[in-house]
Amino acid sequence: MKVVVFAKQTFDTEAKITLDNQGKINREGVSLIMNPYDEFAVEEALRI
Repeated sequence: MKVVVFAKQTFDTEAKITLDNQGKINREGVSLIMNPYDEFAVEEALRI
């Protein structure tokens, strides 16, 4: 059986996100994590 799960990185949900002068997210000092919902999908795929 082959199982495929797509996962995406997102900003840490507990990080303080600030905007720069152009209204874009300032990425300095903000870590990226796996999307929590994608993490659930990976766990379920491993259980199959």
